[in-house]
Amino acid sequence: MKVKSTLHAMLLAGMLSGSFVPAFAADDTTSSSVYDFSGFSDTKLMQLFYNAYQNGRKYPTAEEFAAAGIQQSDIAFIRSHVRNKGILDRADRLIKDTYEKRDLWMNIPMDAGKDGAVGQPNKTFHSDVFSMWNYTNIFGAWNHGVFSAPSAWTDAAHKNGSAMYSGIKFFDTTGGRPDGAAGWMNFISDRNDDDTFKYLEPMINCLMYFGFDGINYNWEDSGYSDEDIVEFHKGLYASAKKHGFDDFHCGIYTSSSGLSAYEADALFGNSEGRTHDLMLNYSNGDFSYQLSSSAKQAIAAMGTTEGLYTGVWIVSLNRGWNRLNADEYAKQVSLCMWGEHAQSRFWSYNNGTDAYDAQTNYQYLLERFMSGGTRNPLTRPEIRNSGNDWEASNGQKPLQTFAGIATWIPERSSIFGNLPFETHFNLGNGDRYAYKGKKTAGSWYNMSNQDYVPTYRWLVVKPGTLTASTDIDARFSHDDQYIGGTSLLLTGKATSEGTDLVLYKTDLNVSAGDPFVKVAVKNGKEGSNASNLYVILKKADGSWVETPVGNIEGNNWNEKTISVSGLSQSDVIKAIGLRVKGADDNYKMYVGELQVNDAVKTNPALVKDLNVEVKEETKTSMSAKLFWNVDAKAEKRAEWDLVYNDEANIDHFEVLYKNGENGRVSELARTSSWGCYVGDILFDGADDEPYIGVRSVSTDLKTYSPVEWVKVTRGDQASLPVRVDNSYGISQMDPSCDGADIARQQRYVTDVTTTGADQNLDYHTDHPVLDGTQYDNQTDKVLKVKQGQEVTLFVKAFDTTNATYNGSKKTDGLRYCFAGGWIDLNGDHNFNPDKIAENPEEGEQLFFVGKIRAASPEIETEGITCKFKVPEDAKTGKSRLRIVFSDAWFAGAFLPTGLHNKGFSMDFGVEISGDNPERQGPADLHDQGVADEPANLEGNLTAIKTVKGGASTVEAANGELNFQNCEKAWIYDANGAFVKYLVSPSSFQTSSLAAGVYLVKMQQGHVFRSQKVVVK
Repeated sequence: MKVKSTLHAMLLAGMLSGSFVPAFAADDTTSSSVYDFSGFSDTKLMQLFYNAYQNGRKYPTAEEFAAAGIQQSDIAFIRSHVRNKGILDRADRLIKDTYEKRDLWMNIPMDAGKDGAVGQPNKTFHSDVFSMWNYTNIFGAWNHGVFSAPSAWTDAAHKNGSAMYSGIKFFDTTGGRPDGAAGWMNFISDRNDDDTFKYLEPMINCLMYFGFDGINYNWEDSGYSDEDIVEFHKGLYASAKKHGFDDFHCGIYTSSSGLSAYEADALFGNSEGRTHDLMLNYSNGDFSYQLSSSAKQAIAAMGTTEGLYTGVWIVSLNRGWNRLNADEYAKQVSLCMWGEHAQSRFWSYNNGTDAYDAQTNYQYLLERFMSGGTRNPLTRPEIRNSGNDWEASNGQKPLQTFAGIATWIPERSSIFGNLPFETHFNLGNGDRYAYKGKKTAGSWYNMSNQDYVPTYRWLVVKPGTLTASTDIDARFSHDDQYIGGTSLLLTGKATSEGTDLVLYKTDLNVSAGDPFVKVAVKNGKEGSNASNLYVILKKADGSWVETPVGNIEGNNWNEKTISVSGLSQSDVIKAIGLRVKGADDNYKMYVGELQVNDAVKTNPALVKDLNVEVKEETKTSMSAKLFWNVDAKAEKRAEWDLVYNDEANIDHFEVLYKNGENGRVSELARTSSWGCYVGDILFDGADDEPYIGVRSVSTDLKTYSPVEWVKVTRGDQASLPVRVDNSYGISQMDPSCDGADIARQQRYVTDVTTTGADQNLDYHTDHPVLDGTQYDNQTDKVLKVKQGQEVTLFVKAFDTTNATYNGSKKTDGLRYCFAGGWIDLNGDHNFNPDKIAENPEEGEQLFFVGKIRAASPEIETEGITCKFKVPEDAKTGKSRLRIVFSDAWFAGAFLPTGLHNKGFSMDFGVEISGDNPERQGPADLHDQGVADEPANLEGNLTAIKTVKGGASTVEAANGELNFQNCEKAWIYDANGAFVKYLVSPSSFQTSSLAAGVYLVKMQQGHVFRSQKVVVK
């Protein structure tokens, strides 16, 4: 639970007093808050681990975590169980001119914001799915404090052989900034009686317990060369080595853009050991001009340049790229991309007309940056120091002329060992969750569901060669999916010669007999037609084995299991790809599964201790935060009780749902974490009996554990709210965005009126919305129009010309935003992004106002006037008008649905009347109907966990909190601070509590509920 919300009266009082009251712990079971990482303070965690170490343990007990306000339900979303097993040797890299050991440090944020919940699983489809691990050695997690990066992101990184920092320690006193290092220096310099560092072992233990790969420093202050500080950080590396923590990193950058002999030991290391991985700070935003000398100094100090990076501020990519290979020494310095504090430049520069378009463009942007402007590393543009534009200009797509990081960094692959291999081409998000092509759940985001990413992205060549081809284009698509939220889309021209898409560099052993491939494909065509698709596998001798997919039957997804001839036990697969070959000038194919397997058989460990925390409960729906354990013992990290999934023979987990003990089972999610969030589980009615289950899937991808089921007792129907209609998708402010507090005071709409309609809008207010969401639901105010009617719409924002903030004059209103309005004209409950004036047959955008990274004061001073004509063929009936503002410095967040950046949005009801023939919405080309039940369920209900005595409740009366059906309870105050932990409470005297509103979180069996109480 993210302890951030507040009572209506508290909000209003905060608004009127000039400061927004941040979240009160109003996290009852109807709340949308999911996580509580308030206890994940670096120093408090280190103290916990120190106490455990003093008691002969490497980690705190569950009770010790609970007493500190850290709950297992949140630890499950920080702790990664995916092992980083490393990468294949890069000696046979694609671009021979690259330096084999040169690495890339992506020192950037994930998603948007700085909150502990940023990047965690949620139900916002349009979220950051960074996917270029195939060139990334380590990810900076720059917008998280140390020890708090999401396990979902760590899982994705580790799966692809990349390391994940636990977060950032930020010290910056440049320009008089107050963020100094003194407090941290004093803390880590503290010593035990035997003169050892008090917190050295606890820090390593903390990292090893949670599964992180190190800590990240922005140290633009003095002190890093202090003798104790250097000794401490060298000690971290020594301790890590002693414990087999082979991929430990301690990254740092200071104000220096070069490595000198004087600072080499403090910032890099010496013959006695490493101190840090060092990013040379950028020089006026550009790469260091001291690459060769710094490389020589690194070699003199430690005999290697590994761990030495040159930084660049990626606010612009017009940098000195031609200096990176100036000589053989410069060529050995790795690269570090920095930018920015709360969201990466990839995310903030990206844009799109709607969420689907923005997601597609985001992957294009990542691909052009990494693989070069053509997205094929074989046809990279030449190196240039200018014209590398983040945004489209002069007919060029964003980064279309950029040479690509592949010019300097060799590709990486972690796909080795024994078969099987599988991908569904999942990026980690979707506007729907599909099981075998059919929808089972709504919008979702979970990076732990991201599959292995393609190695080159995209290596499209003539068959069996390294000669680039442009006949086929490949990309990820959210338009259709087989399992999850995305698929691979192939388009272009199928020729008799063929075109190869080499997807994965591998070193996979066929360890058992009967090798086969499993492929799921869809082309949307009726009848029986040739797929013109082949799975290709490269053997160790360089030959390719080609397996035809064959014909596709009908316009739905087809899954095919095909024996592979030409491959046998003990063969080694060096690459996996697809070949398009035939005759089709308009080739289009979705690929939703690609599995290469054999007869190997392995049993996975069982799931146990499944717990369900109820969220967003309504009369007809609920969301669920799940966490569980597995019945396996840790091996490599036994002292830290960290079981890696592969030690338990587990590839991933499936989250299942059914209505009633004998109800039909559907799959809602997959994850490699030991926790999962599933949003908006819809019920058929008030009498539904929700059962939620989890099972493990073996590394053989064929064997499943029995399902561990939990029956979730419903809340009191009389007190539950009615589910809000979100069929048009949410539109509200990202609560983690920078400047959210001032936006809640100054960024709102005061007037919306219309003229010319049968029933006009006449909306006026003099204050912001009170719940902090920056969304104003005015659907009870209805605009009534006729087909063909002309209407004038007027929108005006609060004028901040003379505004103040915290007692001082400050202007930060909607004038600094983009503004747009949309109306649903075809009844599909979506907003077509095209302007009505430019595309009258399909467009639904009424207006757009704003300039990129510039103010538009007229939004506040004059207002926006828009004249539009309702199309003659507009669909009659109820509809929706949506108005959205989003910060003009972050174009990617300006969309009709999703989380806007520091903006404001509102909805009005619309009713369209008329007798003309009506336009139809776009056809839904997804597979229709009820999804299949998952295989191998076997009807085993013996593991059902049932809560005894009904749902947990608490009431405040006569100076006591009286509990029913409660085994454990946690009490939080109105600021979200942890107050008290109770075991088996029946009552609790409130005399020790100050008067006010509290949140009580209760556990009964394996179900968690939360409730607000008022102590008088």
